[in-house]
Amino acid sequence: MFEPEGNCLVAHGVLGEVDTDLGLALVEEIRAFAEVALEQEVVAEENWNAQWEGDYPLVEVLAPDGRLACTVRAPFHESPSVGLDVVIAPQMSFGTGHHATTYMMIAAMLPLVRMPRSVLDMGCGTGVLAVVAALCGSARVVGIDIEAAAVDNSTENARLNGLGDALATGTLAFSCGDGTALAGFEDGLFDLVLANIHKNVHAADMPSYSRLLCDEGDLLLSGFFEGDVSGLTATAVAHGLIVREVHVREGWACIHCGKPSRKL
Repeated sequence: MFEPEGNCLVAHGVLGEVDTDLGLALVEEIRAFAEVALEQEVVAEENWNAQWEGDYPLVEVLAPDGRLACTVRAPFHESPSVGLDVVIAPQMSFGTGHHATTYMMIAAMLPLVRMPRSVLDMGCGTGVLAVVAALCGSARVVGIDIEAAAVDNSTENARLNGLGDALATGTLAFSCGDGTALAGFEDGLFDLVLANIHKNVHAADMPSYSRLLCDEGDLLLSGFFEGDVSGLTATAVAHGLIVREVHVREGWACIHCGKPSRKL
């Protein structure tokens, strides 16, 4: 296998399967018209999976008082002794808890899901937010993502967290789709909507978020920078929502909105 590296070309293969003599002969042919420097090295065998696991940290989400509230970890990490334990098998989907936006979403939602709730997770990625909601006892959780691979990953992660029965009964469900899929849900169906996606998607889907929220429901938005907060809060307010809190972490932001009661 060949890989460019700066002004060099790195060639590597399995010892015993590489024709070293042929390689050296080719280098000599190249030297006839170009200057070539050659280095050879035999790399010791290594358990790359073990090294990757060792470099992959778990994520500890803290409560406002500093207590450990939730641990997001891979299957090879040990279970925590306190707090919510969430297992996420990292694949190609977004949302392992390492990114500031995912961390803020988990921290903001934990106080809101300690009761039976109906939850929508838009752009569910790995399903981490939906899994947190389900583990906290939410009565119904729906996750939607535009990528079919993310839906598969979310389903796998739900099973890793012992939520197979919830998947079987439909109280936890993942499906592939975008904002247009929200048209199929009735008004006021959800009392918590989670969306950790691009700011432009938030702006486009804000009317649906507002419609789907029940009175006194909560909306958590992230996936954008602190500088985008003013524009998104203006959009939220324009669609009948109120801004309850804004969280910032490492330059990223999370907005907690609410839908006021229409009762007189």
